Amino acid sequence: MAVYFEANGSKLEKLLPKPFELVVGPCVAYVCEIISVGDSAPEMVSERPDRTLYQEAAVGISCRFGDRKGVFYPVMWVTTEWSLLRGILNGYQKRLADRISLTKLHPLNPGLKPISKGSSFGGFCVKGPETTLSLKANVEKEGTPDDIHKFGATFGMRKFPKTDSSQASVDEPVEILKSNSRVSDVWLGKGSMDTTLDIGSARVLSGSVYRSGFTISGSKVLR
Repeated sequence: MAVYFEANGSKLEKLLPKPFELVVGPCVAYVCEIISVGDSAPEMVSERPDRTLYQEAAVGISCRFGDRKGVFYPVMWVTTEWSLLRGILNGYQKRLADRISLTKLHPLNPGLKPISKGSSFGGFCVKGPETTLSLKANVEKEGTPDDIHKFGATFGMRKFPKTDSSQASVDEPVEILKSNSRVSDVWLGKGSMDTTLDIGSARVLSGSVYRSGFTISGSKVLR
């Protein structure tokens, strides 16, 4: 589930590392559940399902690198160490959450209905004593993949300071290499959000619920 919003520009700029520059426009916050398998071991989904499933929550800011527009996530919270380490290596600013939860509907649950007009969704991330991100979405109509906001490239920052003079530090902006992107089961409506990130007063534009899939093959340094 995703909520799109606008916020204080001077606050958002402080969350963007150089050389990325703020683009005035919608930003995004989301909470999701991810099923992830590697090309070399798709059988992990049945043999080690605990190594293929995790939850994630993030806030993304519209930005650009030179003439290229995209999105940078100043923080992503995840629930497993393997997704944390993989993300940091690729340039995502991942942090380990204590708990991430989101609404899941089941069409055969007699107390619930399949997703339809009026369905409500909630999701949140907890780290220590804080709820770092909380979202709600009330869907009003079905949508199409074209209704999902497209930011362009996904940017990241690989930053590994040296701890000894014998080491080389790493400080490089990157683009996450994503392909095979697909979106389905889109529902659109209203949303609300609350976060501990210092973004000032946020104006929520919309809320949405959908499925997406893609391949990440690494990240490349931006020159």
